[in-house]
Amino acid sequence: MLFNSIAFLVFLPVVWTSYHALRTANTRIYLLLAASYVFYMWWRVDLAALLVLSTVTDYLCGLSMERWSGRRARRIALAVSLTVNLSLLATFKYWKFFAGQFTSLGGLFMPGFEFPMLDLVLPMGISFYTFQTISYTIEVFKGRISPEKNLARFALYVSFFPQLVAGPIERPSRLLPQIRAPREADAPALVAGLRLILWGMFKKVVVADRLAIYVDLVYDEPGAHNGAQLSLATAFFAMQIYCDFSGYCDIAIGCAKTLGFDLMNNFRRPYLAWCPTEFWRRWHISLSTWFRDYGYFPLGGSRRGGARGAVALGLTFLVSGLWHGANWTFVVWGAIHGVLVLLERLFRHVAHVESRAAPAGAGTRLLGTVVTLSLVGIAWVFFRADSISSAWYVITHLFTDMTTAGISCGLYAPHLLTSVALISVVLGFDVWEEWQSQSGDLPLWDTMPAVVRWGGYWSLATITLLLGQLSGTQQFIYFQF
Repeated sequence: MLFNSIAFLVFLPVVWTSYHALRTANTRIYLLLAASYVFYMWWRVDLAALLVLSTVTDYLCGLSMERWSGRRARRIALAVSLTVNLSLLATFKYWKFFAGQFTSLGGLFMPGFEFPMLDLVLPMGISFYTFQTISYTIEVFKGRISPEKNLARFALYVSFFPQLVAGPIERPSRLLPQIRAPREADAPALVAGLRLILWGMFKKVVVADRLAIYVDLVYDEPGAHNGAQLSLATAFFAMQIYCDFSGYCDIAIGCAKTLGFDLMNNFRRPYLAWCPTEFWRRWHISLSTWFRDYGYFPLGGSRRGGARGAVALGLTFLVSGLWHGANWTFVVWGAIHGVLVLLERLFRHVAHVESRAAPAGAGTRLLGTVVTLSLVGIAWVFFRADSISSAWYVITHLFTDMTTAGISCGLYAPHLLTSVALISVVLGFDVWEEWQSQSGDLPLWDTMPAVVRWGGYWSLATITLLLGQLSGTQQFIYFQF
C-alpha cells in the first residue's frame, strides 16, 4: 500500500480509531502487527513470506545468544542471522545484476557462457527491514540490549507499517521499548503528526511528482536534449528525490506520532550542508549512521587515520552505493561521495580544521553550501541515469548549448514556473527552520497564532488536493531499494 493512495487515506483512520479504542497493550500490538502485514501484503501477498522468514530467524537467533553463554556459540547464532538475511537480500536484489556481470566476464574466455539467471521480483522494502533486523542481532550479540522474548512484539519491530518499506531504519534500542510500553498520543502529538503527514504529502504528490514529469522526459532520452534542458532536469531531480524521500519520512514519522510512537528524524535540511561530511549527517540519517556503526567503525575507520581510515571510508561508501541499487551507476555515485569526503578530510588535515567545525563567517558558509550543493547535484546524475554511458553523456553536456529556446520540452510553460515556485516554498521553509535552529527559536508553526496556523494547514491541504494526484500510481523512489 502506498501512502499517496486513497486506500491509505482510508486505512490510517481505521487503524488509528481501532488502536485507540483498545485499552490493553497486547491487543494494540496484535492490531498493529495485523495492520502492518495488511499494509505490506496490499502489494503482494506471497512476498510477505520473506518478511516472516527474516523475523523468525532473528527472533530465534536473539534467544539463542542469550541461552548460549559461549562466545563461539553466540558467533554461530550471529552468523546464521547474517547469512539468512544477506542471502535473501543478495538473491532477490542482486542476483540478476551479478549474473549479468558473470555472463559478460565468462563470455570473454568461453563464448556462449551464460550464468544462471533467475527472474525474481524485488520485494518492496527488503533493504530496509533487512538492515533493521541485522542491527537487532548485532546489538544482542554485543550485549547492548537484551533479546525480545515476545514474538509478536519483535515481529512488530520488524514490520511496523509507517517505516516498513522505506525507513527510517530504526534501532532496537529506540523502537522496542516503545513497543513494550506504548504511549498514548496526546493532542499536541496528534496535531504534530497530522501536520507532518500533510507536509509530507505536499512534498510528494505536489512537488516531487510534478518535477518527475520533466525529469523523466529528459532523462529517458538525454541525447535528444540540450545542455539547458539537461541542467534543469538535473536540478529538478535533486529536489525531486529530496521531496520524494523526505516526504515519505515525514508521513512515516507523522503516522507513528498519531499512534504514540517517535521515529528518528531521517532528514535535517541536507541541501543547506556546508561540506560533504555535513551533508551525510543530514541526508538519510538512519542509513548513514547504520553504515557508520556497522561498517565504518568495525573496519577501523574511527580508530585509525591515514590509509586505513581512507580504505574504511571508501569501502563504506561503495557498499552504501550498491545498497541503493543493482547497477554500476549507484556504485559510481557512492564512490563520488567517498572521494568528496576524503578530499574534504585531506583539506581539513592540511588546514588544521576540526572535523565538525563550521565556517566562521556567513559568506564562507554560504560559499561552502553552494559548492557542496553543486557537487551533490552532479553526483545525482549517476543516481538517476539508467547507465554509466547515459550519465556520462549528461555530465559532459550539462553546460553546453545553453540556449533556453525549447527548454520546456513541449510541456505547458507555466508547469515549469509552478515547479520553480514549489521548489522555492520547500527551500524557503528549510532556510527558515535552519535559521530558527541556529538562533534557538521555537519551530515556525509554534510561533504563529492559532488562526494563522490552521489557515496554513487548510491552505496546504487545499493545494495538495488541487495540484496533487492521490492515485498511488507514482511510487516513492526509495521503494525500489
